[in-house]
Amino acid sequence: MTYKVEILPTAWEDLKRIEDWYLVQFGVETALKVSSHILDALERLEMFLDSGSLTPDEWMNKKGYRMIICEKHIAIYRQIGNTVYVYHIADTQTEYTKLFY
Repeated sequence: MTYKVEILPTAWEDLKRIEDWYLVQFGVETALKVSSHILDALERLEMFLDSGSLTPDEWMNKKGYRMIICEKHIAIYRQIGNTVYVYHIADTQTEYTKLFY
């Protein structure tokens, strides 16, 4: 089965902040490489929804949220019907589960 992946505005804002940080720290090439890698990982959810895993947060798991790790970043998503909604993208070193409280 193929799923539609919809990146919500909050996740696009997260991705833009990540890209901006890499742009300032390392330059255009690295910023584009990182954002492209994250988007590629999200695109794989279209065919491989089960490639994600449970989050470290019990409440989020009960609500159906899952995560996919993209090297140093994590994307939090939830499947509703045939659509996968991406809610947030964050650095794995942050307390990203607090974005939902």
